[in-house]
Amino acid sequence: MGFSEKEMRGILSQDIQVSDTVNKRIQDTYKMLRAEQKRSQRPPRRRRFSYAAATIAVAACLAVPGAVYAATNLDFFDAMFGNSTKKSTPVIETEVDTGKTNEDGTPKMADVTIPSREFVSVDPQQAQDLTGGGCISEPIVKKLGDHTLTVENMVYDKNGAVITFTLERSGGVTMLIGDADTNVRKGAYFAEDRNYGFSFGTTGDIFGGSNIYVDTEKSTADKMCCTAYLLWSNQLPDGVFPMLSIAKYPGSLKEVSVKKDEWTEEEWSQKMEEFYAKTEVEEIVLTDQPAIPVQKLEGYITYSPISLGVDLSKGLGLSEADAYDPVNLTHLEIRFQDGSSYVISDAENHIENSGYVLGGVGDPQTWYMTAFNRIVDINEIQEIVVNDEAFPVK
Repeated sequence: MGFSEKEMRGILSQDIQVSDTVNKRIQDTYKMLRAEQKRSQRPPRRRRFSYAAATIAVAACLAVPGAVYAATNLDFFDAMFGNSTKKSTPVIETEVDTGKTNEDGTPKMADVTIPSREFVSVDPQQAQDLTGGGCISEPIVKKLGDHTLTVENMVYDKNGAVITFTLERSGGVTMLIGDADTNVRKGAYFAEDRNYGFSFGTTGDIFGGSNIYVDTEKSTADKMCCTAYLLWSNQLPDGVFPMLSIAKYPGSLKEVSVKKDEWTEEEWSQKMEEFYAKTEVEEIVLTDQPAIPVQKLEGYITYSPISLGVDLSKGLGLSEADAYDPVNLTHLEIRFQDGSSYVISDAENHIENSGYVLGGVGDPQTWYMTAFNRIVDINEIQEIVVNDEAFPVK
């Protein structure tokens, strides 16, 4: 579908109090949308699928010689993982509006701590060697009304993916909202008043949750340059590939959401179902190249140069209920043979050096996944630390 739970939360909580009823509505709606996405990713009788575009994308990916591909695509690795334009940020202490009000009518604020995030330099040739190269040899360009979406490149494994794309519109991009502030918070989000949407998923019954980082230095008034860090809702089996989904809505999403307070839960869900029943969806397979191989450690840790997954029910001995909650993973670190380390996350010290994290995935839902914000040389790993336990890499 064209938006995530984060986007739905933004749409539904905008200009209203975030009450328990609203939160329940968000969850119910997201379940409905996920169910709708599952249905759309199965081959129905009248599926709107861009076979021609998919064939072109795949053929182009396979037809370009390796040397030519390497020469023309190394720059994308800096956009994906480098720090030439992405800026590291310190720990930020701030306040957020809870959506509720105090007794005197003033907004009720809450103190929050935004973790620090560090980007590091990348050796494009090393990234090329470790990942096998990107999967897209030439841009995939699609028109979304008065916007132009260009998928520039992608790398992926069975845990997730990293995709670089641009969104352009003469007079300014209005579909996607993102800036330096969203980069340190929850990522860019889609505008409510729009008639199109897009998302990155898979050809199978697996979702792609994402965080979109906007490169504020490379972006211009009419063009947003973005990196999407994705994690799959389950590990990809062989034969399942990343896919771009484009949704053309029968009207503006705002036309439905603006009346959300006038309808009951059942009425609102029915309106949303009717809205999506009239939505046209085009699906484009981004590649048929195999995923970057993932390594397995102790049977419950998987890792590659771009991601890491931990089965919390096994690795930490947690119950399935506790393993579902990523708050129980307080420290994640990769230590290298040369004595250096990559602290992916550290709750106590407010560090979050990841592109995106997703807890409660897989079947059963006990996996914690993280997409790296840098390339990791897995050949140099000495051990992986999960909370207080170190797992040597043999």
